[in-house]
Amino acid sequence: MPAAPTLPSQRLIRSIAEKDLPAFGLTLQEVLTAADSDVLSGHQMAEVILRDPALTSRVLRAANAAHLGHSGHAKVVTVSRAVVILGVNAIRSLCISALTVETLSAATQYGHRVQEALGRSLHAAVQARDLGRRQQMNKDAVERLFVEALLSGIGEMAFWCFGNEMADQLERELQSGTAPAKAESKVLGITLTQLGRELLQNWSLASVLQDSPEVALARQLSLVSPQGWLISATRQTTRDIAVLLKTPDAEMLEFLQANATEAAALATALGARQAAQVIPAELQHSEEILDTLAPDEKGYFHMPVIHQQLRVLTEMGHVATSRKDLPILLETCLEGLYRAVGLDRCVFCLLSPDRTRLQARMATGPATDSLRQRFQWEWGAEMESWLKPQMVIWHDVNTPSPDFLTRASETLDCFTGTFSIDQKAVGFFYADRKPSGRPLTPEGFEGFSSLVAQAELVMRALPR
Repeated sequence: MPAAPTLPSQRLIRSIAEKDLPAFGLTLQEVLTAADSDVLSGHQMAEVILRDPALTSRVLRAANAAHLGHSGHAKVVTVSRAVVILGVNAIRSLCISALTVETLSAATQYGHRVQEALGRSLHAAVQARDLGRRQQMNKDAVERLFVEALLSGIGEMAFWCFGNEMADQLERELQSGTAPAKAESKVLGITLTQLGRELLQNWSLASVLQDSPEVALARQLSLVSPQGWLISATRQTTRDIAVLLKTPDAEMLEFLQANATEAAALATALGARQAAQVIPAELQHSEEILDTLAPDEKGYFHMPVIHQQLRVLTEMGHVATSRKDLPILLETCLEGLYRAVGLDRCVFCLLSPDRTRLQARMATGPATDSLRQRFQWEWGAEMESWLKPQMVIWHDVNTPSPDFLTRASETLDCFTGTFSIDQKAVGFFYADRKPSGRPLTPEGFEGFSSLVAQAELVMRALPR
């Protein structure tokens, strides 16, 4: 019996699924694992994000976009604070959004199609999340609606990125006036929505698609609203949503338009400004705010340095409520040293409970993986005589660091500061600018000293 013919879509699915797409590889799986685990902490979620500088920048900007309407809150400048403010589930959603943008917004012949699909997906995601909230779903269910709506458009985005000849064929069909679903079936044998389901199955992510009615309505709204809020198709979809939520049509329209503005701000924050243009919303106010957070090529933010440092100092007072939150407090301090002070390699080293080993436990910045490997020492007399409470030192050729530290760091120029618990030195912060070659400065040392001192002050105030 002859084998059944292979549909064009099946060949394309295999081709796309075999590509090295970072959004659907290790980073995303780690984010989902950290978010779903009852054991893993917000600190570990932040640590996963911080390994990817581009993801870190996108998440911080997106966290501020999600936080725009809440007056009285300072801008978020550390991932640790973003986790505290928004919660692990919301951060998971932002990570998936950021990774999707990063992977699928590369310039292609059909980049405009990718951006249009991305804009519709982000719009649907924000609308679906709000529908869940208005039905008083729990936070996890609400964020799962967001992810389901976002990934419901993944087939369309992936196709226009990697469809090659089939993308050319579909473009010709659409230009000739053929209805999208009919044109897709003619070229592929299935629709792009079905293609997306197959891709998610190949990526072991099919479980995110639950065929939720909220997502179906949000998706429909994202398709029709760009043509106008008052056209018959948009009015009908608004009416359907109002029926689901038992809300008057006029009031529902106001909510949906506000959600569209939020979605456009989120798209802009994620670096997808073209995608934001297909979402029917006014963005001027949001863009003005977000532009103040635009990161440069090194990931630093264009805000006055002193303002960044003051915000980090403020945030450090909010990220921890007990000593169990010590890891996220230390991570916030390291992020502040890296982003607000502008240091390159920032490491926190900790003594083992039996005080026999001193080793790196956290690190932020470029080229820190190898540094973490080298920052491991057996505890000895030289370390004990050096590591004293309330010690903050600017090391250079005239004030060298201890031999064990100089050998491991491979530089004479660095800052160190002791971290103490209950008046006992238990570790130290380290920072330098070796990767960039920029000189250390008095302003940098002042910022380093302030953040290290604040970390100790917060620690002392925490209940056990």
